[in-house]
Amino acid sequence: MTASRARMPEPQRSPQPLDRNGKRLQANRQPVKNKNVKRLPRTDSFPLPAWLKLLMSAQKMSIAMTVLLTISVFVIYGWTVYAQEQWNQQYKKLEQLKRQERQLTTAEGSFDNDMLRSVQKKPGELVRERPEQSIFLQAAPLRPKREVPATVSELPKTKQNESLGY
Repeated sequence: MTASRARMPEPQRSPQPLDRNGKRLQANRQPVKNKNVKRLPRTDSFPLPAWLKLLMSAQKMSIAMTVLLTISVFVIYGWTVYAQEQWNQQYKKLEQLKRQERQLTTAEGSFDNDMLRSVQKKPGELVRERPEQSIFLQAAPLRPKREVPATVSELPKTKQNESLGY
């Protein structure tokens, strides 16, 4: 590919720029000012009418309000979609818990039924409870009373409804 480029002659560039008609411009030549073209006066030179200022400020305010309303619409839409998704997940969880509850109720019923059948087949395996077989636990010893501080500032501040035993 480099060999083919070496064979092609490079295009000749004109040393001076061309104007619209294809004529070469002179480097010293200044552009001609058209005397028929009038410049508009600067806005600093004459004040704007009050109604135009009011319209311009209303336009700026409406643009700002449009941006704020658009952002708020997107936020509300996002919150709605998020809340709906959360509700769907919680509803699925609730349905799963209901299904597990039904399965546990069924399993409990079948366990009770199996136990009753086994008792009916072999009634001698179950023994009635007797008081001699019961285990009684002794109560824990009472705790010693805590000393009450002499000054009010040393009293610990506790909630009124808080239980002192726990």
